[in-house]
Amino acid sequence: MVESAKPLILIVDDRLEGILILKSWLLEAGYEVQGAGDGLEALGKAAMRMPDLVICDVILPSMLGWELCQRLKEMASPQHLPVIMLTGRSTASDEMRSYESLADDHFTKPADRHKLLAAVARHLPARSSP
Repeated sequence: MVESAKPLILIVDDRLEGILILKSWLLEAGYEVQGAGDGLEALGKAAMRMPDLVICDVILPSMLGWELCQRLKEMASPQHLPVIMLTGRSTASDEMRSYESLADDHFTKPADRHKLLAAVARHLPARSSP
């Protein structure tokens, strides 16, 4: 299989609108993007092609985003897979739980486009810059 020169970002959100908004931002920034509507679909896509970064909602059908984060990181090991949690849940305990699940960053919806894109660029390995 030929790998794309663009970094692949997997967006996991059960709301199609959320995927489409983020997808437009990321495509415009020069990334390749896939979407998944739940944790099981995300695991399946990652098994087919491991993304360079994941943006994941917390509340998902089939499993919480925190569990998905841990499972994706186990799949990617020994390589580092950056995961950014993006959620409507804005409590300090939710943010703490994101970091306890090994997430690399945590944003509350609606995310600021420029801050989110800066976080994506910061967390991607240098070799994966578009």
